Amino acid sequence: MDGLLEYVTRIVAAALLCGIIVSLTKRSSSGNIVRMLCGVFMTILLIQPIAGTNVSVWESILPDITGDAEAVASEGAAAAEDIRREYIKQRVEAYILSRAKTMEADIQANVSLDEDCIPVSVSIAGRISPLSRSRLSQMIASELGIPKERQEWIG
Repeated sequence: MDGLLEYVTRIVAAALLCGIIVSLTKRSSSGNIVRMLCGVFMTILLIQPIAGTNVSVWESILPDITGDAEAVASEGAAAAEDIRREYIKQRVEAYILSRAKTMEADIQANVSLDEDCIPVSVSIAGRISPLSRSRLSQMIASELGIPKERQEWIG
């Protein structure tokens, strides 16, 4: 009975690990390969008792697999963070441009984010009247939290 419990525990732990790794690499270029490797790993783990494979063989391979899994997971986390940063940056820039459009201004905005993905500065270039510039600058300061000192106006 202890052997069955150990077997089920290994299957559940492996399934959780594979699920996490696959979800982290879903949109990366290596996602298909990772899914295939996880499938092969789970298949081998499932048929191990039937095939009578010695457990010590897998224990010697496990550190290598664990190291590879950690590398893939960290790569996936970094890619997810990059996507999150770019999404926030684009949304803030789009918000500024939509507000400028209501003021009939033709501008381009480039927002800089800090390490926590919070907007810290903006560079704005284009044609805008002094009154609209003042209103937009006030809106950026009050609604987005970017003070006027960190707003660079070009043109």
